[in-house]
Amino acid sequence: LVNVEDRKPRILYIEGEPRWDFKFLRRALDDFQDVEIASILRTTQNKLYRQGTAEHELEEGFPTKASDLFAYQGLIIGTVEASYFTASQQQLIRDFVDRRGAGLLFLGGRVSLSDGGYPHSPLEDLVPVKLLETRNTFHRDFSGVELTQEGAASMICRLDDDPVKNAERWKKMPQVASYQEVGEK
Repeated sequence: LVNVEDRKPRILYIEGEPRWDFKFLRRALDDFQDVEIASILRTTQNKLYRQGTAEHELEEGFPTKASDLFAYQGLIIGTVEASYFTASQQQLIRDFVDRRGAGLLFLGGRVSLSDGGYPHSPLEDLVPVKLLETRNTFHRDFSGVELTQEGAASMICRLDDDPVKNAERWKKMPQVASYQEVGEK
């Protein structure tokens, strides 16, 4: 059975520094009227910029109570180091996924994933890839993209239903400027 609810899912997006990803993700979701996004952007170490929030929503920063975080259906964690979240907030994020059944998306970045101290943190097993034990896994180098055999067969990587045309479209994709090294799960 599928329950179809007549409401917009609310997503909380926390970003640790101003960067293009924040701008473009917010812009893309602003154009998609079926989702509401509330965001927290850390502009300096002790200042937060909120967008898409009610008057006092997220005024104190990232939620510290389940009732506040569980009001969202999804969470996006940008380039935010694991230590930014208190131990109780990290447990709250785990509960958000485990108990609430909410979605969680980690974005790569200068201080996220391995570079953000997530290996051996309480959030490590929520990341769908193996985190490397080293630092300096984030790179700002231009690099081409190429589909693996599994990627070519995957629905999520399908830009055209015709496999030959799909491969051609992927060959014409622009280079990516940033990427994060990860291991295999």
